[in-house]
Amino acid sequence: MKSYSNRSRSLQLVTFTALATLSQYSVFAEDKQKTEDDTSILVVTAPRVLPDADGVDSEILQSLSTATSDTASLLKGVPGVNIQTGGGVSGLPVIHGMADDRLRIKVDGMDLISACGNHMNPPLSYIDPTHVGSATVFAGITPVSVGGDSIGSTIIVNSPDPEFAKDDKSMLTKGEAGVSYRSNGNVLSANLAATVANESLSMTYRGATTEAENYFAGDEFKDAGPAAAGRDHLDGDEVGSSMYKSTNHSLAFAYQLENHLLQLRFGMQDIPYQGWVNQRMDMTGNDSTQINFSYDGEFDWGTLEGRVYSEETRHSMQFYNDKLFWYGPNPPAPNSDGVPCEPSPGMMGCAAGMPMDTEGDNKGMVLKANIQLSQNDVLRVGTEAQFYTLDDWWEPSGKGMWPNTFWNINNGERDRLAVFGEYESKLDSQWLMQLGVRYEQVDMNAGEVQGYNPMMANYGPEAAAFNAADRSNTDNNIDITALARYEADETLAVEFGYARKTRSANLYERFTWSTGGMVMRMINMTGDGNGYVGNLDLEAEVAHTVSATIDFHDANQ
Repeated sequence: MKSYSNRSRSLQLVTFTALATLSQYSVFAEDKQKTEDDTSILVVTAPRVLPDADGVDSEILQSLSTATSDTASLLKGVPGVNIQTGGGVSGLPVIHGMADDRLRIKVDGMDLISACGNHMNPPLSYIDPTHVGSATVFAGITPVSVGGDSIGSTIIVNSPDPEFAKDDKSMLTKGEAGVSYRSNGNVLSANLAATVANESLSMTYRGATTEAENYFAGDEFKDAGPAAAGRDHLDGDEVGSSMYKSTNHSLAFAYQLENHLLQLRFGMQDIPYQGWVNQRMDMTGNDSTQINFSYDGEFDWGTLEGRVYSEETRHSMQFYNDKLFWYGPNPPAPNSDGVPCEPSPGMMGCAAGMPMDTEGDNKGMVLKANIQLSQNDVLRVGTEAQFYTLDDWWEPSGKGMWPNTFWNINNGERDRLAVFGEYESKLDSQWLMQLGVRYEQVDMNAGEVQGYNPMMANYGPEAAAFNAADRSNTDNNIDITALARYEADETLAVEFGYARKTRSANLYERFTWSTGGMVMRMINMTGDGNGYVGNLDLEAEVAHTVSATIDFHDANQ
């Protein structure tokens, strides 16, 4: 048993890609691009990248997006970044040994949360690789304006910026369609994008789907045969439970008036299945809807950014096609596994897999201001709020999983309120300095729980102890950043600094309660084969980082 503690702890592919672009204009337009008839696209671009950030080139993003179904893999070329693979569309970035919730990952300005005891639906799984317009990684010292609620790095991934026609006499219409095929696993992907815009209004639809069978290793690593009793055949070199299917849609509206931009984006995801090689469970459903409204404005004194968003997730796990589903009676019928039967309780009963379900509701808001104190001095101030609730329950399916619904987390709540201030000064043509402080309050609570059967696996006493305990918790977290950057010349820059970063536990680390062996093995966010149980007394994690970076780059960067 492991409890959550306060320690921070090739195959050659045959690839075919077809890409058709229907547009009056280039896909990667600059702010203004002339065409032969003197019309143009106006692209509203994001502010400059903050110090100590690595951005992935847009052309590299486009080329990589046809070679992968996993958005996290787009970051593999960034120094310090590795990818922990699991499902085909749900890789976890690992930066300097930190991964998952110890990183802060924002998608289109939203702090998305994995609503799963195995973290099969991490933030980057909610945006298709072909929908990514920009990706930025703060692998070293993270400014407090983009950090918070993490002790590692920050990743910011955004969809392409909205595009508008040049003037009220122009109309922008453009489209893009792509199809790709990868032979290992018979991975077939398709994507579509279309934009219609005039000078002030823009509408863009983006859709993508990908489907894959099991992939194959370089050589046989096991005996060929049934994946499990009553299941299909697997070849000796076939990696079972590596199939997946995912579909994403987004519809974005944008309105600009002089120096003000409003955006409203709707997103929807459907993953009917995604096998998991290194977990006991597979994903058998992940449906998500997102609403994201933002404002960006430029004023004489600086810029103002506001955002409100909502995300709802319905997630399911079960044993999929390559894992044992029917569990028959124990002796005197030892060979009954894999044979369909009527679910019934007890050791002599029968179980139809092990359904696990979650519902997550995530709402948030952001308000930030960049105040231009002088030509060389900027003050960034802001506030953020996030309100997250989670239900995690397991319906009875027979044998020891009977007769009640197992409540793993009941009405779990995790609410964050944050404020920050950050001062940045360009001291001269070569030196830049940044100082920042961030305060966060994290409130957590959860309702009462129950096991399948209070007479089995110590469910009764442990549930009673959990229900009688004080389950509310409040953390007051402080982040501090001090950073300096020296531009030696056009090709060499040196950054160094210090950061104090703080992170509060997630709902699974705090509120999962049963020490039953089977239950603990279902709570595993790392795929390491161990079982985990929560801890109501967890304190916030604090990390102190001293970092120095030497950056050699092209003079045209």
